[in-house]
Amino acid sequence: MKNVQIILNAILSKDIFEYILVDRKLHVISASQGVRKYVNAMPKEGDDVLEYLPELVGNEEEIKQIFIKKYCLYTLESVYKNNDYVNISVEYCDQNTAIILLHNITAITRAQQNLLQYSNESTLLYNTLQKVVDSQNTMLFVTNAEKIEFANKKFLNFFHAENIEEIQKKELKLYQKLDASLQNYRDLFASLKEGEKYLKLGKDIFIVQATQIEAAHTLFTLTKITDFPHEMQLDPLTGLYRKDYLNEMVEKSLQEKRNFALVVMDLDNFKQINDTYGHLTGDKVLKAFVMVLKQHIRKTDLLVRWGGDEFLLFLEDGSPENAILKIENIRKLIDEYHFETIDHLSCSFGLSYAKENDSVDSLLQRADKALYEAKIKGKNKVLFKEE
Repeated sequence: MKNVQIILNAILSKDIFEYILVDRKLHVISASQGVRKYVNAMPKEGDDVLEYLPELVGNEEEIKQIFIKKYCLYTLESVYKNNDYVNISVEYCDQNTAIILLHNITAITRAQQNLLQYSNESTLLYNTLQKVVDSQNTMLFVTNAEKIEFANKKFLNFFHAENIEEIQKKELKLYQKLDASLQNYRDLFASLKEGEKYLKLGKDIFIVQATQIEAAHTLFTLTKITDFPHEMQLDPLTGLYRKDYLNEMVEKSLQEKRNFALVVMDLDNFKQINDTYGHLTGDKVLKAFVMVLKQHIRKTDLLVRWGGDEFLLFLEDGSPENAILKIENIRKLIDEYHFETIDHLSCSFGLSYAKENDSVDSLLQRADKALYEAKIKGKNKVLFKEE
């Protein structure tokens, strides 16, 4: 019963309904359709957001600090908008974009009042919990480190499951869809501390958020994005596409039975650079690394940032031998390039080549295993994994 109450309190505090994206001038970039409910009109691109949310007037400078201070947050609680009470929070997306989230707390307040009547009735409390979470616009699920233990109806329906037991049989590892290097849901929670993440499931894109509700359990919310700005598909540091974009290209190429290689690359001893010279120097090294790669790949190839100092390369080529030769040339270029401040840097590469019945995951797993072996064998190497 205690765990159920903890989970309920966390869910009630994380009810995410609608959003508006704004630029540094607080002009609208895009908004979810449901925003109309609170502001009587659909915000248009370029509009001043203060016309729709006059509650923010007078706090413009404080809000603009969010673009400068990444972890800064501006919140207005219990704002009355068209017969509803909402919490309005402004959060960082990237250096040029902030997201305004509108949390409807009207139903939450009523639910909290109703639950007081059943504080000693665990069955009624659980039923109320299920009704509350099933009424949410977001997909909600609770995990321990390894598996999903609780989910709302919207989550079950999305994954074509009748109950939580069916979800557990599917052994959903959603953390690997976000980042293949993550090992469990605890890793996913840790990665979300670095900032909001975007997860693509099929053709849908979701904002992923998480709250630790006790030592062993975490609540995750998946909020569907209806209008996903192009710039939010890009890595803000390097300007490269994120992994989701590469997934689409690989899936399409597999369907068309095209010849291509997938390469995973990881900078050798990059942590030492950050520890010795600082993260600003580390960022400059990453940008220079990307510049060198871009100068030596074709327009038909696709370079993406996977995370940290790991990158992926889609390399369209006629044979594994040709792909290995090209990657070996790139390895030598990086090895011989003189980077500012640090001078020398090397990189390890793992390569897999598309075969019949391959998937994005199988290609990535082979390339990742090849990269692992390249690291073990001394780094600064190119290894190919066929099986």
